[in-house]
Amino acid sequence: MKNLIYLVTSLLITFSSYAQYDPDALAVLDAMSNKYKSIDAYEASFSQEMVNESAGVDETISGTITVKGNKYLLKVAGQEIYNNGTDVYSYSEELSEVNISTYSPEDEEITLGNIYDLYKDGFKYVLMSQNQAGERTIELNPEDKNKSYFKIRLVIDKSNSLKEFTVFEKSGNKYIYTIKSFTEKKGISDDFFTFDTSKHPNVEVIDFR
Repeated sequence: MKNLIYLVTSLLITFSSYAQYDPDALAVLDAMSNKYKSIDAYEASFSQEMVNESAGVDETISGTITVKGNKYLLKVAGQEIYNNGTDVYSYSEELSEVNISTYSPEDEEITLGNIYDLYKDGFKYVLMSQNQAGERTIELNPEDKNKSYFKIRLVIDKSNSLKEFTVFEKSGNKYIYTIKSFTEKKGISDDFFTFDTSKHPNVEVIDFR
């Protein structure tokens, strides 16, 4: 009996260790990453649902993001966030002000601009399931246990496009991002990702750089 318990325990430990860096999951993630990296620029519309069941919270907002390399323009909840790879401009039309700060990649843990490459640094991953439509569900777990979240779940379709991802926070909050539409873009200049203060002369500029 003790030998049987030891065998079962060993198998569970072996499976758990293997699943942490699942090669099947890695193959899907690499295919997804390569697909998005091959695109010069794209625009996506999305919804973000924040759920906290214990607190009875379920709120949804919508937005759009345009991405080119490490640059992006995010429009959501009445704000426009421009990131040109060097500086970040956070513009509020309601407040008629723009905050400018130096871009620091490590400050942006999970975004619609980096989710496609996030798994490459500091994550374990496992392929959880695949349905008849070819959608694969993959879970990422951060190696750093001090993160505010403990799991990210991605749904990737058979064409290697990301359809949805969910961030599970330790606080009980769950953020569900659903990609509503995706369009490849060509000919977008780098200036598109910098807030042009000359075109907004009445906007207060708050520069933290």
